[in-house]
Amino acid sequence: MIARMLLIAVLMTLGSAHAQTFPSKPVRIIVPFAPGGAGDIMARLIAESMAPALGQQVLVENRPGAGAVIGYEAGARAAPDGHTMVTIWPSFVINPSLRKVNYDPLKDYEYVGQAIYLPLVIAVSPALGIASMRDLVEYARTKPLSYGTPGVGTIQHALAEMIRASTKIQLSHVPYPGGGTQVTAVAGGHLPMAVTNVVEAAPHVRSGKVRPIVVTSEVRPEAMADVPTMRESGFPEFVATNWSGLAAPRGTPQPVVARLNAELNRALAKAEIQEKLKSQGMFTAPGTPAEFATFVQAENARYTKVVRESGMKAD
Repeated sequence: MIARMLLIAVLMTLGSAHAQTFPSKPVRIIVPFAPGGAGDIMARLIAESMAPALGQQVLVENRPGAGAVIGYEAGARAAPDGHTMVTIWPSFVINPSLRKVNYDPLKDYEYVGQAIYLPLVIAVSPALGIASMRDLVEYARTKPLSYGTPGVGTIQHALAEMIRASTKIQLSHVPYPGGGTQVTAVAGGHLPMAVTNVVEAAPHVRSGKVRPIVVTSEVRPEAMADVPTMRESGFPEFVATNWSGLAAPRGTPQPVVARLNAELNRALAKAEIQEKLKSQGMFTAPGTPAEFATFVQAENARYTKVVRESGMKAD
């Protein structure tokens, strides 16, 4: 017992000493997606804002591939010294239930903090004559309906499969290569339905080429203030948002995690950062490492159940 207490004291002392010298070199943020998308934009804004306070460069490293798995695995393998973080998204907790991955979302990471959330929308071709979520359910109970998402294992994919399994409707998944291409396909008449980020659908809604029938967030986003939420539509069980935050390899000293969290929240509090993120459909969601850990654990439990009960597949 005494030896264990001494070991804990030594580790705490080492962690405190490391925090006082941290960072001693550039910090990198691994983004598990290609440059140019929402994840890349968010990471670069945060990195630019955090760098002066940390006194080191904060570099963004894009590691796309395998539905974000390559980036997540790279984050898990990095040295646990605070100099590497990875942006995590819902696919972080969905993928392990869909395919073999070399990371455990609950065991291989320390959670630095949530950064943002993005409202989602279900959008359809106006030619279908579907005007509400109830219309969609009635339609797809008798006629098969294809839907597009930004890829296998995304929150959009999981949400649609949750809806399909719960309402017993006929939906068929068509994965697209991200970036809102699925809603562009709806606008072009090539696909009847898409599940997408609100910001990606907004231009097509304004042009009248797609019809938004429901947003999945708790409240209506400003860009679609006249579109009802899932709760307002009578489907509270389907409330969901896209989200992202920062995680570090398990074993990163807690004082370092606390420092990174403080700088992340300081960045998110800046009006110019909030406006730039909002222009991309992202809304800031600052909090503590413990709050983010609890949130990730809840999302993991929710979507593990979705994959199991819906029969969702890695197409």
